[in-house]
Amino acid sequence: MTKKIKYTDEPMQTGEIVKDFLPRPEDLVFRKERVLTLRLDEPTLDELKEAADSKGLGMSTLVRMWVKEKLANSVSTQAQ
Repeated sequence: MTKKIKYTDEPMQTGEIVKDFLPRPEDLVFRKERVLTLRLDEPTLDELKEAADSKGLGMSTLVRMWVKEKLANSVSTQAQ
């Protein structure tokens, strides 16, 4: 079941020119990440999985966000 293409001699409409929205290669910053192994018990992992699923995130992503939040809060608390 294939559709046949209908060709016409109509003039093509030109689209609008879009300004380049990608950063220049020299503006890209490569993050150097390292792996951290973390051991958690099953009930904690189950809770973590539920929390991550409820937010539509992976467990690692959620833990990384929480760590960054905690560090940002501790830095701002120490600055006061």
